[in-house]
Amino acid sequence: MADFSYTDAIDQAKTAALAYYDGSDEVMTDADYDTLLDRIREYETANPDEVIEHDLFTAVAAGVSAGGNVTHDVPMLSLDKVTDLADIETFADRIAAAGGTISVEPKLDGMAFNARYENGTLVQVSTRGDGTTGEDLTSNVLKLDIAGLPKRLGKGLADTVNVRGELLMSFSDFEFSNANRIASGRPAFANPRNATAGTVRKAELPYDVKVSFVAYDAVGAEPWELELDGFVLSSALYSTTETDIVAKVLAFGQDRKAAEFPYPTDGVVLKAVERNVRDSLGATSSTPRWAVAYKYEAETGISVIRDIVEGVGRTGNISYTAHYDPVLVDGSTISRATLHNPSKIAELGVGIGSIVEVYKANDIIPRVGRVIENPEGVTVYVPSDVSPSGAPLDQSAAIWRSLDPNDSIGALVAYAGSRDALDIDGFSTAIADALVSGEHPLVNDIADLFTLQFQQLANLSLGVTEKGTKRFLGAKTAEKILANIDAAKQQPLNRVITALGIRKSGRTFGRRLANHFHTMDALLAATEDDFLTSGIEGVGPERAALFHDGFQRNRPVIDKLRAAGVNMGEEPAAAEDGDAAARPLEGMKVVVTGSMSGALAGTRTEVQEHIERLGATASGSVSKNTSLLIAGANAGSKVAKAESLGVRVLTEAEFEATYL
Repeated sequence: MADFSYTDAIDQAKTAALAYYDGSDEVMTDADYDTLLDRIREYETANPDEVIEHDLFTAVAAGVSAGGNVTHDVPMLSLDKVTDLADIETFADRIAAAGGTISVEPKLDGMAFNARYENGTLVQVSTRGDGTTGEDLTSNVLKLDIAGLPKRLGKGLADTVNVRGELLMSFSDFEFSNANRIASGRPAFANPRNATAGTVRKAELPYDVKVSFVAYDAVGAEPWELELDGFVLSSALYSTTETDIVAKVLAFGQDRKAAEFPYPTDGVVLKAVERNVRDSLGATSSTPRWAVAYKYEAETGISVIRDIVEGVGRTGNISYTAHYDPVLVDGSTISRATLHNPSKIAELGVGIGSIVEVYKANDIIPRVGRVIENPEGVTVYVPSDVSPSGAPLDQSAAIWRSLDPNDSIGALVAYAGSRDALDIDGFSTAIADALVSGEHPLVNDIADLFTLQFQQLANLSLGVTEKGTKRFLGAKTAEKILANIDAAKQQPLNRVITALGIRKSGRTFGRRLANHFHTMDALLAATEDDFLTSGIEGVGPERAALFHDGFQRNRPVIDKLRAAGVNMGEEPAAAEDGDAAARPLEGMKVVVTGSMSGALAGTRTEVQEHIERLGATASGSVSKNTSLLIAGANAGSKVAKAESLGVRVLTEAEFEATYL
């Protein structure tokens, strides 16, 4: 924790907590807040003599020094958090030991409110505040027509009833309210929670809004009585008292992503159903012992764009990468994302300084989802009309390209050494850039990698350290990389083709070209028409022209690779009886999904290479033309799609038993 400031972290956490409970603009995501608290707790454990007084772990609303002008009849406690599935099982065991059952309800992302009824009439609405006192927002709320918050109750209830719940906007409420707000000339709300807070704190609104109230508990009434009076109960949205609580928690983690779930939610609340069990377990000063909250990993995060960097890809394509403040999303910290192309930048309206929502597409690839706000002085980024080296750009397509081949040498060399091409372990973009830079570059094309000498690599300058001293690659790393470069000479032909970086090729067509032509000599001898009539899936007139031009332009590089001893492929041996058994997937189109642990274990490229050695065409997507889907562990939606199309599906074990 060398760069960790304990006092600053406490101030940051209090500021974030106050913003959350006030419903103002989000200072940090819930995941970042939890991580910050963990670091504070770790520091205090390691440095007990330096602990200062704060309420981050004990208060109902940490950071809120004063709740408000309304005293709650019964304190509105916060919920203790469980962080993993094992904690859930421990909690379930505790409730079971007390003779109770557990309900699983959505943890709605709104503002906690108390609605007080006297003699059946709604007389007061207040925020949770610090748990003991809250802010009175009665006059503002009574002006609104809030779904699920009746202004009068039926007869037969106690004289005083306090209904606890979340005031929030459903996704449809948010869309309706935001559209009206924008139409009134005001900036859009950042998210439903902030929209709710902004709405209920305004005495007058010049536009129409929709707000909902979902109840989760009551003092002075039973849940079934509330439902009869028109309240929406969180338990009615999603609830269970089944014994397999963990399964239900995981199930809701998927269900909440479905379009039909109406409210924003970031987790579940687990609580004992029976009142007598709740009474027997009691509460601490800030949390009940009979209820806990479990949050799912954040799906989105909020950050600030600090820079937009333009680069040149291996084929000359210009890339635009947004660099933003690190933020935890779906369990990992991300700090950069592609902005695709100039049209996308304009569509997003993103610039340096923009406050943005970021996410991971398909749970993997960082993306900028939308611009939440462009603060004063921030303008939409205007891409340069020349490459980083000053070369003119071809702007005829959505993706702009440099017309200077020298621009893409560094990217091409880095790509050639990558895992999907020559797989030179230890190689990196930084090393590639260092090799091709300067007045006397060590590498001018990918073939020069195979002529590098030990001393050249060991003395390769990689810039300076933070202290200003020069940094070199070093002998140990140089030795490792040279050994891996030598091993790369034996990579199969498809990877050598891929390493050339010919436009519209890549690893898929590297395999298909190698499987059809078998040798580099055959590829060099092929005419444009030979490529077009090859029958290779996906090769039309454009690719045929690009492939022919690409191999011819790379003749000098290919000759150098050959001289260095790099594999140039070989003609297959003449077919003999029984050879069909070695290619049992001949003519089939095969898709592999999920992770493999048996004979097919490896990277995606290695798995597809294995499939194609067995005679099949490997594909990444399922269609009606797919012959077979092999489903490994954690297989996703491709299985359901295959089944709906009548495509044969085999587990990895079934595939091995049938074909290997």
